[in-house]
Amino acid sequence: MKLLLSQKLRRYLLLLVVITVAVVEIPIVTVGYLTKPVPSDTIIVLGAKLIGDQPSTMLRLRLDEAVQLYNQGFAPSIIVSGAQGLDEIASEADVMRTYLIAKGIPPEKIYVENKSFNTYQNLLYSKNIMRDQGFRQAIIVSNSSHIRRSLVLAQQLGIEASGSPAPMADNAYLTAKQYAREGAAMLSLLVFNR
Repeated sequence: MKLLLSQKLRRYLLLLVVITVAVVEIPIVTVGYLTKPVPSDTIIVLGAKLIGDQPSTMLRLRLDEAVQLYNQGFAPSIIVSGAQGLDEIASEADVMRTYLIAKGIPPEKIYVENKSFNTYQNLLYSKNIMRDQGFRQAIIVSNSSHIRRSLVLAQQLGIEASGSPAPMADNAYLTAKQYAREGAAMLSLLVFNR
């Protein structure tokens, strides 16, 4: 009897995990692959880890997506967003600016937001730059695993935004890790509103 109860409990728990993963992860994957940018006033590139004084692979993919959008005329300016982490030698935003300039983006078209330590702050502080510059619409650029949560947070902050998902790194382990991380973060946002 006790063994039977234990097996039933395990099945229910497994079913709960499967349903939770489906409810949380499927929209993350779907939005990450189907979201398309809309012409806007600016592009917001969300920060990610640096390697020394260079963008990490994930951040470089985001920046290359922003360069492509800018060159295609989707927006006339770019906001780069990210502070200096404890293990970083510069702010993410400053390194992003340098990268974009090297790719041909005029320095006067780049706005630097270097106080934010998470996605919510990235968007909140970028919204302040948008307000100061009179920008009404933005395209948020991040990797496809991160776009859904970024757009939900933008909506909560009252930012009129579309998304432009950058590709994921060509590394199955890193990609799985990013989707799992985003699933947990999205679940926290949905349940605890943070």
